[in-house]
Amino acid sequence: MKVKDVEKKADALLIENKRLVDREKILEMCVKKVESDNKSLLKKIEADQTEIDILKVKVAELEEEKARKDEQNKYIEMKNKELEAAKALK
Repeated sequence: MKVKDVEKKADALLIENKRLVDREKILEMCVKKVESDNKSLLKKIEADQTEIDILKVKVAELEEEKARKDEQNKYIEMKNKELEAAKALK
């Protein structure tokens, strides 16, 4: 009777062990997929950061150009006022 009990327990342990091994394989596959996804996301973040840096440079260039044009506009407005004043005096 004891041998049968031990055999049953051994069989149950073998079944449990196989279940755990299968579970471990599934978890390993999940970890590999998450690691792969993580690598892809890191590459995307790097590419996005590069694009952000490029856009920051473009924004700075556009702001400089706007500042130059604003100065030009102020100069032109002053010249127009001078011309209008000179015209009014005539």
